[in-house]
Amino acid sequence: MGYIILAWLVMQVADVILNNIVAPEWVFHVLLLFLAIGLPFAVFFAWAFELTPEGIRREGEVDRSQSITTKTGKKLNLFVTMILALALGYFIYDKSFTHEPDIVSAPAAQTAVTGMEASSTTNPETNINKLSIAVLPFDNRSALEEDEFFVDGIHDDLLSTIAKIGSLKVISRTSVMEYRGTNKKIPVIAKELGVANILEGGIQRSGNQVRINVQLIDAVTDEHLWAEIFDRELTAENLFAIQSEISQEIANALKTVLSLEEITRINTRPTDNLQAYDAYLRGRQLMATRKVDKLQRAVEEFGKAVAIDPKFALAWINLADANYLLAGYQAMSLEAAIPVMENAISRAMSINNELGEAYASLAAIHQYYQREDEAEAAYLKAIELSPNYATAYHWYSNFVVESSMLRIAEATKLMERAFELDPRSSIISVALASGYRDQGLLSLAERQYLDLIALDPEFVNTYAALGGLYFHDLGRFDKALALYRKASQLDPGNPFNLLNQLELYQQLGDIKAMEGIRNAIAAATGEDFWLAGFADAWIGVAQNNVAGTRETLKWLLPKIDKLQYFKEMVGAVELLFGDEERARELFLAANPGWLDPAQWERLIQANTRYPCMFSWILMNTGDKELGAELLRQTTIFLDETLPVTMQHADAWNPEICYLASGDTEKALDSIETALAHGHLYWQDLFFRMPMYDQIRDEPRFQAVVEERERRIAIQREAVAQMDAASPP
Repeated sequence: MGYIILAWLVMQVADVILNNIVAPEWVFHVLLLFLAIGLPFAVFFAWAFELTPEGIRREGEVDRSQSITTKTGKKLNLFVTMILALALGYFIYDKSFTHEPDIVSAPAAQTAVTGMEASSTTNPETNINKLSIAVLPFDNRSALEEDEFFVDGIHDDLLSTIAKIGSLKVISRTSVMEYRGTNKKIPVIAKELGVANILEGGIQRSGNQVRINVQLIDAVTDEHLWAEIFDRELTAENLFAIQSEISQEIANALKTVLSLEEITRINTRPTDNLQAYDAYLRGRQLMATRKVDKLQRAVEEFGKAVAIDPKFALAWINLADANYLLAGYQAMSLEAAIPVMENAISRAMSINNELGEAYASLAAIHQYYQREDEAEAAYLKAIELSPNYATAYHWYSNFVVESSMLRIAEATKLMERAFELDPRSSIISVALASGYRDQGLLSLAERQYLDLIALDPEFVNTYAALGGLYFHDLGRFDKALALYRKASQLDPGNPFNLLNQLELYQQLGDIKAMEGIRNAIAAATGEDFWLAGFADAWIGVAQNNVAGTRETLKWLLPKIDKLQYFKEMVGAVELLFGDEERARELFLAANPGWLDPAQWERLIQANTRYPCMFSWILMNTGDKELGAELLRQTTIFLDETLPVTMQHADAWNPEICYLASGDTEKALDSIETALAHGHLYWQDLFFRMPMYDQIRDEPRFQAVVEERERRIAIQREAVAQMDAASPP
């Protein structure tokens, strides 16, 4: 007993000391093993030997009349009592003085947006929100394979209904689908998803009857909190009633109180027509694949749903989203998608204006029209109404990072919240890694991308994003090209992967390869689509064909009227050609706010390269004072603000501003730093701009140009070897 109590006390003290000196975890394990091994020896010696006045002797050799076991027993009793007192004192100290407060599990963005206090709902031992739940894919207990979409659809819809309960953290569909048919234990799944509760079940459809059985499990204890079997006639009314009952039972089991608004939301039936609901469920499953051909079929299914039931608001929203995704994957133009979206969202909101999904789609429409304040308000409304809708956080994060470079950290927090709600979503994982990249955390971003490729090797966007990191940030054009090619191989219908390759070949100086990529883009999108013309313009710039490029831009400009980024890029091309007057005209056509100092803060924070360029343009087209003030404000932002927001602020070519002010030494320092960090992207184009004439003959500048060319020559050879081994 003395040994056991002493060993326990040693372990407790060792645990505190080793934690405070940050010792490796194995040290404690070795100590524990050592003490465990010592126990049988202590028992053996206590049984075989006895303490006598002459010392320790074998128990069989001691005369019972001379034994002092009573005396030694009293001493051992005293010793054990002292050890117990020490243990009790340590226990009281540990509970009274070393207890840490509950840790808030949700990111700061969640607290800011939803106002939820996580500390009261977090298990302090696991740091997992007690009001968190994952709904695993339901088993299809029907004999018919065609019922699979029905089962998946009910699962998806039930998950959406539960997600309307704002106090719950509900894991999104994409993250739970990988557990279909899994043999993993519930506690393991819960740990991987970061939840405290799991809902599982099965569905059987037979004729006009449906049976749904579900059970809610506490993942920590593996105990059933609630279970129910629903046998009902197969009608839309019954299906939605079952979903509402399940949602309310979950809330009761987890002891959370529903607001009147939440009760109304989960009890609202989206449609009374089973045929419309079937088409909607098929569309949802098709849209979840994010494949172009299946997205097109999803549009057809949602079209059927709203044709059967024009009052089906969710079907209208999904019709808008499917068209938006098709535009994103370039199966249709955004110009064609926006009117469809506007009509669909208008119809949806006229039916029910309390659906968060509708506001997220509305925000995307506002973005298209550059109505930034309205877009942000719509995203916030979407999150308010649907606090578990991961896509709203995802899209809002993209909007935030595009609106201001100063909001990169905020955007990353929003993306972390999206990731928390949908931790197995590859698209959100890519976006989170890209958020780290935006902050200049390049090694962290690279590791995230590579880990995701290992987890989901068929996901296209990861290859394109990692290619962008190597291309834009690290100057490894050869590695980027291999990744862009892989993306095109996995998704040959996406022309943006081809456009990335065209830009990369321009940096490598391979005009012939650019022309081949341009033809592939035209084959994918059509000669009349703007991307083919944009590719022609890039080739013209690479060839320094001023007249031909201008003719192409004349055709291109009307087609990119709503694409702000590309319109301003056209102005930069004219500056590259040395025509400040034409560059000014195009910059102002893209954004008249360049002449309004009240708008400069927003413009500077969106992209610092363009304010540097336009300040030079103003100073060389008759507005010297206005240009000087824009230059001053932009330079302060570059020197004092941007480096606090991100690492590798030098990647944004601050030398353009330094050259515009005539500070050639600072410009040369900036160019050399960019070279040292591998920021080679676009340098050859910028070096052709007129402000670089001041340093063109400087030995330091010439050394940078030569070193850049040396690195690219090595990469050209690497590409040639790659092509020889596996032709593109």
